[in-house]
Amino acid sequence: MSLLKKTMVIVFILISTMKALNANDSQCRKNCFKLDIEYLIKNHANIYNNNPESFWILLNELREKAYSAHSFNEINQFMELLQMDNSPAEVEEFLSEGLETLCAEKPALFKEAMQLLDLNLRVKLNEKLNQPLFREKEELRTCRYRGLND
Repeated sequence: MSLLKKTMVIVFILISTMKALNANDSQCRKNCFKLDIEYLIKNHANIYNNNPESFWILLNELREKAYSAHSFNEINQFMELLQMDNSPAEVEEFLSEGLETLCAEKPALFKEAMQLLDLNLRVKLNEKLNQPLFREKEELRTCRYRGLND
C-alpha cells in the first residue's frame, strides 16, 4: 500500500474513532484525541498535501474545542499545533487567528494553557502575539509570556 493510502486510512480511522466514542467515556476521548493531535503534528505536511480535507477537519475541530473551552486543556491542545514547522501560509494564518482570538477572548485560560508549553513553543507563541495578523498588538499584550521577546 502506498504511503498516501496508508496516511488516508490512518486519518479516517482516527476521525471515525473520535466520532464513534461513547460520550460517557471522557478519558478514552481525551487519549484518542491526543493521539490525533500528535499524529497531525508529526505528519502535517503529508496530510496537508495528500488529504487536505481531513487536515482542515482536524484543525477546525481543535479550534472549535479551544473556542468553547471551559478549561485550559483544550486551549493548550490548540497551542501545541505551533509544533507544525514549515506550514503553508494559510495554516500559519489559521493558527494566528485562532491564537489571537483565544488570547483576546479567554485570557485567563490562555495564560494557564501557555504555562504547559515548553520554552520553544512559548517563544513561538510570543512571536505570533508580537506580530498579530488579526488583532491589535496592544489587545494581546496581557497574554504574552513575560520575559520573552520584550
